[in-house]
Amino acid sequence: MKITFIGTGTMGCVTRCNTSILVDDILFDIGMGTVKQIERLKIYTKSVKYLVITHFHADHFLDIPNLLIGRRIRKESESYKLTIIGPIGLRKKVIDLMNFTHSDGNEHKYDNIEEKYNIEFIELNNEQQYSTDIFKITALSLKHGGCSPINGYILEKDNKVISYACDTTFCDNYYKMCNMSNYMFSDITGLKTTDMHIGLEDYKQLYTEYPNCIFYAIHRSDYDTSETSSVKFPYDGDILKI
Repeated sequence: MKITFIGTGTMGCVTRCNTSILVDDILFDIGMGTVKQIERLKIYTKSVKYLVITHFHADHFLDIPNLLIGRRIRKESESYKLTIIGPIGLRKKVIDLMNFTHSDGNEHKYDNIEEKYNIEFIELNNEQQYSTDIFKITALSLKHGGCSPINGYILEKDNKVISYACDTTFCDNYYKMCNMSNYMFSDITGLKTTDMHIGLEDYKQLYTEYPNCIFYAIHRSDYDTSETSSVKFPYDGDILKI
């Protein structure tokens, strides 16, 4: 697998883009600015065949219209179908967002959104799965304050297991992801854990409980710290091959 860190920052981060990672052709999260960042890194949206959404906050979801319309303008939508995976309510949220950003008074403009943009929606509840001949994705409900629904995802591909958990604080499903994974890509917004986010100080201790998992800190705000032996600190544009 080739993992490209599209963005590793938070909404308020001034040095890095909103968190998003590309695992081969699977893009996890697409907050505002992600599409331009993909183009800036010369990856381009034609590399994305699957889009996986954790939740419906702006820094994880808002750039979907730019992706869909850009694909159509560049005729990428004529070449292949884009599969969009996310929590229950995904299709309605995308249509609401498209109406908000590109409304022309026609309330039925996006009734046929699947055909118009050559996309497919897959809505997953807790512990539900989506699989192809190449990979399997399992959704697990996480805890991000009062935000609901919110999913983390376990990806099984090429005899490796990786987990993506943004945003979340500690919860039973989070520990389950750590236990199952070879690699964990996780929300580490600040230094202290809150009911919204995991803190770096606690995150550094996980490797003692899960020695078979390598931990990566993403969704980082602009705190000043350095990489440790137990936690890796990727930056925008970094590439990891596993």
